[in-house]
Amino acid sequence: MRMVSPEKLEIFRHSLKRIVEEMGVTLQRTAYSTNIKIRRDHTCALFDANLRHIAQHDIAPQHIGSLVSVVPRNMRDRDDLSPGDGILINDPYKGAVHLPDVMLICPLFHNGEIIGYAANSAHHVDIGGPTPGGIPTDSTDLYGEGVILSGVKAVEDWSYDEEMLSLITRNVRSPEMRVGDYRAQLGANRTGEKRFRELYEEYGSDALTEYLDELIDYTERLVRSNIANLPNGVYTAHDYMDGDGISDEELLLTLTIEVDGDEMVLDFTGTAEQNEGPLNCTPAMAFAGTMAVVMSLLGGDLPKNEGFYRPFDIVTPEGSMVNPTQDRPVAAGWEIAIRSGDLVTKAMADVLPEETIAATKGIICNIAYGGRDPRDNEEYVYYETVGGGYGARAEKDGMDGVQAHYQNTANSPIEELETEIPLYVRRYEYIQDSEGPGRQRGGLGIRRDMEFYDHRSSFTVLSDRTKNEPWGLFGGQAARPAEYVINPDDDPNVVSSKSTSRLDTNDVASVQTPGGGGYGDPFDRPPEAVLKDVINEKVSVEKAREEYGVAVDLTERSVDEDETRELRSEVDR
Repeated sequence: MRMVSPEKLEIFRHSLKRIVEEMGVTLQRTAYSTNIKIRRDHTCALFDANLRHIAQHDIAPQHIGSLVSVVPRNMRDRDDLSPGDGILINDPYKGAVHLPDVMLICPLFHNGEIIGYAANSAHHVDIGGPTPGGIPTDSTDLYGEGVILSGVKAVEDWSYDEEMLSLITRNVRSPEMRVGDYRAQLGANRTGEKRFRELYEEYGSDALTEYLDELIDYTERLVRSNIANLPNGVYTAHDYMDGDGISDEELLLTLTIEVDGDEMVLDFTGTAEQNEGPLNCTPAMAFAGTMAVVMSLLGGDLPKNEGFYRPFDIVTPEGSMVNPTQDRPVAAGWEIAIRSGDLVTKAMADVLPEETIAATKGIICNIAYGGRDPRDNEEYVYYETVGGGYGARAEKDGMDGVQAHYQNTANSPIEELETEIPLYVRRYEYIQDSEGPGRQRGGLGIRRDMEFYDHRSSFTVLSDRTKNEPWGLFGGQAARPAEYVINPDDDPNVVSSKSTSRLDTNDVASVQTPGGGGYGDPFDRPPEAVLKDVINEKVSVEKAREEYGVAVDLTERSVDEDETRELRSEVDR
């Protein structure tokens, strides 16, 4: 067998990457919903004929776990596939994650033989169930969360079965928009089919297999080499989740990382038992939540294929909230998954102090609204996730108002919202003093207030982090937690992180996300940096004095050096 040169292998790798990127552009530009076309809550992937994962779109890393799990598990034993077929699946107990993330898998044929698979996952704004947005907060089983698709053949000859599509969309809100998104998913896979067939014809069957074998093996060697650079040892971190939507009892999340040579085990043993409510996480979610952060800690432009995952083992005890038994609700599972990403950095902080970060906002922050638009009397559903503070690190402040870890969705512009939905955005701003103080401060959380005019609407929150603050590292302090409020400026009503409320006309729903934790002693932060934060209204004069020991004269836009010296000398740090 001839060896593939590094130069040719790199060209081949990027040829695969180009295909999934074009699939992603097709999906995004042809989708109807804001959640996909603007927020980019989707991803695309390719698999070879042997169901090996060979390329992944980088837009939404959270879907890594789902596609890698779903495609091999559900396509391996199927013998009913023909050119142009498409399989829809969102069943968490067949390897998927939660019901709104619907996957479309299409076999790719050449001369009557399967040569690969194109797949994508897209978050549908509604999937049925009792609350608009597909994120019920008090479901006690999977059946209460929406339409379950367990691998149904919905596409033949690159066209949807219209009766099947009608059946699905009759069970969801705003069906026209949903149909548009399903067709966009099909268009993305059709693009993948065309481009992968061109690549197959360019290389030929034998050479393509040789290149794929080499690429996957090269990726494995590269990842193993990076793991081997880590100190051997066992590292553990803990955190607590808010209640599960049924109970307010806080729930323990535990992650132990064992590094042994060029292998790593991620073990959730010790995590709380499965919940009655929707705060349960599938193994695919837990896998995605941890692996996205592990990727960043290992560094480099690592290829995304089967070879990456070979050195890792993930342990999710059956019956725990990271591996619930059949048909438990899982709508809030991503909240556990994103928090597990924080636990990766917390566990590895002492051995990787320069690479790790303090706690991020640590929430997906699922928010959904639904009602009947008074402008046309049509039902609408809107879903989004709101950014927050990123954790500080050794040499950089945390970023303000961003998504965290694998959550790479984009901002929903005010103009888009106010055009699509009968609301006004009354406030959209960073939250002053929401950062975790530190030598490097954490990022700021976001406040987003929306007023719904001339109609009643539902306001659903499926989130977390109202009780346990995002923690700091190495003397850095915790950040402000989340808060969800109805009419915050007039008789405020603070609601649970897992709740559905009814809004009367002109009520205001306020989403206030956490900041990021600080890194290092706040008294070691340069006074000039604190002054800049005060001038930019990120930190108040009072907090600068109390938490950073810096006396700021805002009128003069200067630091009182004598008073600052006195403040910092008074406190034994």
